[in-house]
Amino acid sequence: MKILSDFDGVWTDQEGEARFINESFTLEVASDLGLSAEDARSEFDGFLRAAHAAPDRHGWWPRGFLTAFVDEDELLATGAVCRYLDDGGDAPGAERWRVGIRRAGYGSAHEYGSEKFGPAMRTYLRDHGHGLVEGARGLCRRLRDARVELVIVSNSPTSKLRKLFNDAGIEESEGLRLVGDARKWWIENDEPRAEFSGRSVHLDRPHYRQILTREQPDLVIGDVASLDLAMPAAMRREGALQPSTQLVLRQSPNSAAWAVGQIALDPSERLVDRCVSSVVELEDLVKGP
Repeated sequence: MKILSDFDGVWTDQEGEARFINESFTLEVASDLGLSAEDARSEFDGFLRAAHAAPDRHGWWPRGFLTAFVDEDELLATGAVCRYLDDGGDAPGAERWRVGIRRAGYGSAHEYGSEKFGPAMRTYLRDHGHGLVEGARGLCRRLRDARVELVIVSNSPTSKLRKLFNDAGIEESEGLRLVGDARKWWIENDEPRAEFSGRSVHLDRPHYRQILTREQPDLVIGDVASLDLAMPAAMRREGALQPSTQLVLRQSPNSAAWAVGQIALDPSERLVDRCVSSVVELEDLVKGP
């Protein structure tokens, strides 16, 4: 059996990191725009609620394409808020944020947010560290003993994956391969798309498709449905992956309801077959009923 797994959000817990980055961003805004921390935080929350109310327009927009929706990943919050501001959102405080950001010397909220995101993330990792979830080492050992091939496919650099696995006492081997810089987010063209529960998801993701075609996994697991699971779902539907390929969502308390609800749909229509609360549950899926 071969498992193809996402990394961040599956083998790591990013909830604390996301909260830290959002809080850091609001404090930066408060300082740069002369607002109280309370006002900045309240207005940020209002912008984020507005973005969540229109998720088909807000999320992660690399190369001008919406590659993941704001309600799928807490780490998309600051980018979605900045996009909301640049799109002319009118929630209370939006105009003064736009004016203040321009006065601070930035051409757009996106430019401002991009400059703030990286340092906040690095500060969090420096102060809090970054490690694999509890039970990861034992899981890798048991999967290896069961002759399960595990392929970690991530947008992060391979060097980051290798360091974090090595730090946990897990070495790359015949049963564990690390594939970084996967560029799942890369969308080449606007079409084709597929609709899942009313969400129009881009499917021209050539780098991810190439990996899936080469690996031919029996099971794919990820925490962001549009980014990790829509492509293999489409390939399963078209026959490029086996009909038996399992699609698993690593569900967190903040997972998008539309993605979790996929499991109730017909297999030919859905992009999630089942949900797990932890990657450690993969062992049970391998064992079967």
